[in-house]
Amino acid sequence: MDFKAPRWTDALVAASLLALTALWAASLTSLQSVQYRPMDAWGWVLVSSVIAPLIWRQHYPRAVLWFTFGAWMLLAGMGYEATPAMLALFVAIYGVASYTPRAVAIRHAAVMLGLMLTWTALGMATLDSVHPTALLAEPIGVLIPFMLGVTDRRRRERLGELEVAHARREQAAFEAATDAVRAERARIARELHDVVAHEITVMTLQAEGARRRVRDEPEVAEALATISASGRRGLEEMQRMIRVLRASEQEATERADKDKVIAGAHGAMRAPLRDELAPMPSLAALPSLVKQVREAGLPVTLEVSGSAHVPAGVELSAYRIIQEALTNTLKHGGTTAHAQVTVNRTVDAVRISVEDNGVGTSADRVRVVGGHGLTGMAERVQAVGGSLSHGPRTGGGFQVHAVLPSGDDQINEAAAAAEQELP
Repeated sequence: MDFKAPRWTDALVAASLLALTALWAASLTSLQSVQYRPMDAWGWVLVSSVIAPLIWRQHYPRAVLWFTFGAWMLLAGMGYEATPAMLALFVAIYGVASYTPRAVAIRHAAVMLGLMLTWTALGMATLDSVHPTALLAEPIGVLIPFMLGVTDRRRRERLGELEVAHARREQAAFEAATDAVRAERARIARELHDVVAHEITVMTLQAEGARRRVRDEPEVAEALATISASGRRGLEEMQRMIRVLRASEQEATERADKDKVIAGAHGAMRAPLRDELAPMPSLAALPSLVKQVREAGLPVTLEVSGSAHVPAGVELSAYRIIQEALTNTLKHGGTTAHAQVTVNRTVDAVRISVEDNGVGTSADRVRVVGGHGLTGMAERVQAVGGSLSHGPRTGGGFQVHAVLPSGDDQINEAAAAAEQELP
């Protein structure tokens, strides 16, 4: 058994008890009963032997109990008066009950109590000074510190269990959030692939068509053939990458869905709102989305303004943000909630506003802020270089606002570059 240094708190308890015993002895020197042996050097050695082991009561509770008990029995057997040093025995009993397993503590306390009762019974048989009530007082005196120690041990165990459970919940929440972010990023990457692959396919087909029209110009035809071949290689590389992304997305989505807990009928609303088999959505699909949400039980008003061109990737991000915001309203808005969706398309940006008057404006909404839905929105907004704000709405409810840059000047820039090349 490795030796452990005493703790300063236990040393302070032992020192205080020794000082209390000294003050007790000093105050009773002139009043000490003649039937007790006067405190001498040997008596103080025994008193110190009773108290000193307490400095190791947390590290070695069983050894401290028996050493203290033996010294106390010797002190009482030699006829010294019962001083406050006897409190050390109760502290040792408390230590055994508090710092050892319950069965071990009961076994040691029972053996010690049996020895005490035997000692008292012998004293009653041989000495007239021992009162019979001692046979009742000793079990009570042992039971009180023992039960205090057992209670303290149970409290520490309960606190330890709560700390472990809290740590596990935090770890599970962190893993769930991480899986949700991974799934959302993989999905964004896959959808981005769909957008870019479409554009590359159009570019390749246009290059092929143009090459057939300029066969009489070898240099131009060769350049167009190079463009077409590069487009095909790019598509092949993207197809190879998307297979990896789909596997990562499937794994992350399965883990994220396993961690999601959606109460009641609201949990069934997420499936129709996020159909993985449906074509890649755009702003044109918003009426269909609103219809699904209305059928799920949430009244929704949709207002779309502007007719500016919006890149496919931005359209997809806008649709997903609105979809996620309405899903959160379904989950947390309450039965009387009403949602308002506003989309404004301009030349430079798509501005989105989703507001509801749901009852979940305090505790429920705080949970939404830390959930996975807003995390996914932030990921999408960040991917296109936009801005996102969300929070409780004045007057009750919740609001989500997003601005997605949609400037698409590629055609004008290309035309300007072509004009500069003209002689």
